[in-house]
Amino acid sequence: MANQSQGAYTHTQISASQISPSQVSTALIGAKLIAYRVNRKPEQLHQLLGMARMACALNALSYQEHDQLLIELERLCVEGVDHA
Repeated sequence: MANQSQGAYTHTQISASQISPSQVSTALIGAKLIAYRVNRKPEQLHQLLGMARMACALNALSYQEHDQLLIELERLCVEGVDHA
């Protein structure tokens, strides 16, 4: 019985080869974007810009997605936040 349930579990696992570079970059940049939206630290912005630039250079992020991210980051910078 244990072998059957273990076999079912391994059958549903996703291997790393099934996840595209685009999906990985979107997930990583998305996680960093959420942290930046919460904290708004300058180093987080720099990290996001660098990650987006690298992902675009590696064709893991399209130019359109890159531009959308830059627009969102600019909007967040202008919007600002009061941490008081």
